[in-house]
Amino acid sequence: MTANTASVRHMEATRTAILDAAVDLFLERQSDGFSVQEVADRAGLTHRTVYRYFPTRQELLGATADRLAPAVVDHRFAEVSTVEEWIDAIGAHFAHTEANLELVRAIVAAQFTSDDMRLFGRDIRDRDAHRWDVFRRQFPHLAERDARRTFATLRHVMSSTSYVLFRLRFGLSPDDATEAIRSAASQIVEQAARRDRAAKQGRRKR
Repeated sequence: MTANTASVRHMEATRTAILDAAVDLFLERQSDGFSVQEVADRAGLTHRTVYRYFPTRQELLGATADRLAPAVVDHRFAEVSTVEEWIDAIGAHFAHTEANLELVRAIVAAQFTSDDMRLFGRDIRDRDAHRWDVFRRQFPHLAERDARRTFATLRHVMSSTSYVLFRLRFGLSPDDATEAIRSAASQIVEQAARRDRAAKQGRRKR
């Protein structure tokens, strides 16, 4: 092993130790309310060492979010070509959420308490871009404001946040929570389809 290889491995191990400590603190508190010094203490390092790897607290929190992301980010939605396919995909998505329920619950709690609401959704616009394009192609005659409101409602209803609330606040089983959300989403889509058809007919009469 060369000195350079040993150095790289040491740096990787140190970075991992820092993130492990940050994730542990996050999960304990279910929020991002911890300091760099607390992370350093948990990792057995100095705060200067932490800052050497993560120059700002925000960068550390962002890396923590990236470490936690696989529990909540589901890329299967990137393949949908219709809104109906999007709705059909939530069954597998919520099964993934259920398998990581406590972690997702902690992330949802942090989203509501964080000073930076982008913390655990930094790439949400990128991830939503495809679904927005699918939605807009399917309902091209909706006015822009109506389309954006409807899409936002649909996106929220089918989110892991909604699933957690249905499961924990309302005490629904995984199957009941999934079916309730799927039913609500289908109703939203049916209403959007009716408005889209009406808008199309209105344009033809002009």
